[in-house]
Amino acid sequence: GSKALKRNMAPTFWVIKRKEKRFVTKPSPGPHSSKLSIPIVVLLRDVLNLTNTYSETKIVIRDGGVIVDGCVRKDCDYSVGLMDVVEVPKLNLIYRLVPSKRLIEPIKISKSEKNIKLCKILGKKSLSKDVFQYSLHDGRNINLTSNDANVGSTMKIEIPSQKVKKILDLKTNNLVVLIGGQNKGKIGKITNISPSSFSRPKMLEIDVNDTKIEVQSKFALVIGENQSELNLIGEL
Repeated sequence: GSKALKRNMAPTFWVIKRKEKRFVTKPSPGPHSSKLSIPIVVLLRDVLNLTNTYSETKIVIRDGGVIVDGCVRKDCDYSVGLMDVVEVPKLNLIYRLVPSKRLIEPIKISKSEKNIKLCKILGKKSLSKDVFQYSLHDGRNINLTSNDANVGSTMKIEIPSQKVKKILDLKTNNLVVLIGGQNKGKIGKITNISPSSFSRPKMLEIDVNDTKIEVQSKFALVIGENQSELNLIGEL
């Protein structure tokens, strides 16, 4: 298939000039859905404005100048998405893609946070009597001997080692950031959980600055208990 995408068809959270040129790079198949991710070449050139042309950006990437979640990525079309860490060592810059009103946006983060990531648990299955496999939102599968984590909760992991540091449960009084729906990007505290039924998905009641919001649990990422485990607010 074509490696190009018409600019006016690109996801709205890609902050790009849509009328300047006709096409933009299409994300290659990867850990994130194409509708929820952005190619690193577009991120560097169009969003972060660290480079000027496709050719210049391609040289930076193919020379190993971009690290995603602790691993060097040399594919220009490699797509990054929610909570991914993108590092450009030569410029001493580190970014995390965090939930926002648009959907996701990059913010600068400190070196102390670059090896930590929060991942939503989307699936869980038993591989044997003592081993359970957890499927995470960024395409990872992590095998543990523990059966304590549930679908919908969050794993705080170390990257790139994938060592699990903490489980953040989807339960009342925990903090969440909304990763979808009309309130995406907002942070609040879970005040009530309504279990799913035949006709209705699991719903959360969330207190956002003293305003009650009801959302589907799939749109919430648990980020901490009394405070967020990671900085989610920052600037380019």
